[in-house]
Amino acid sequence: MVVTGFIALFMLLFGPGHGEANVKLYPRISAASSRDRVLIVAPHIDDEAIGAAGYAADAIANGADVYVAFLTAGDCNRFSARLLNKTLGPTASNYLSVGHTRIGEAKAAMKLLGVREDHYFILGYPDQGLRSILDHRKDVIRARGTQKREVPYEEAVTPGSPYSFASMMHDIEQVVEKAKPTIVIAPVAFDHHPDHAATAEITDLALDDLDFHPHRLGYLVHSSRIPSLVRMPERALKPPARMRALTWATYPLTITVQKQKDEILQTYKSQRPYTSILRNEFVRTNELFFVPPG
Repeated sequence: MVVTGFIALFMLLFGPGHGEANVKLYPRISAASSRDRVLIVAPHIDDEAIGAAGYAADAIANGADVYVAFLTAGDCNRFSARLLNKTLGPTASNYLSVGHTRIGEAKAAMKLLGVREDHYFILGYPDQGLRSILDHRKDVIRARGTQKREVPYEEAVTPGSPYSFASMMHDIEQVVEKAKPTIVIAPVAFDHHPDHAATAEITDLALDDLDFHPHRLGYLVHSSRIPSLVRMPERALKPPARMRALTWATYPLTITVQKQKDEILQTYKSQRPYTSILRNEFVRTNELFFVPPG
């Protein structure tokens, strides 16, 4: 009975389809052309690779301009702060060191992807604080990890800017104006992580303010789906079963691009062991994007 139960659980988690839709039912997205300008918006450093590294790699190979905006430095990860600083009780300065480390990793990842140095932007707003900025638009908020109230990174678009809605929107709109994107890829508004959901709203607010109307694609990272515990690069990435009726589209990845995406994810060493789970879940035969209706 124990063995039978184990087999049943295994099939539930890893069996064909996971009870989800067949990815072949969704339309395919065309690769970006040399006339396109692609902007990928990432709430944290590594989300750009999780959601769209494959699409970006092909876009660059085709001669498109690819830009990346990192809204935060991902500096509120307690596990990383403990690991990198060898302490069980990380301090504000420890969290700040995580941010510096992740910015360094982002630079290495962008070089590996082929994004030019003047095409990616660190905004440096508070990790786990983007929703608070949106919900308290007249306030200057304090970062949970670093305890800062302003952008502490010299590499940022505007170092020293207060952690406020006005400053954040100024910076992301500055990026949009530089990129002049024909395609914008950002998180979906229904992602379970507050920073991701907030980034979707921030991105759309910036586009509306500037009256830009690019083709909009969304990527999903956090859902109620149980993450894969084994590598399955030969299988497709599919939407969670309860979301399969939404307007998804798929972008196929060659084996070469899959390997490149895997290598990029591995540059984010500060995120171990999460990177293993991310590689299992998102290095697949395709990338999956939500296409907003209309």
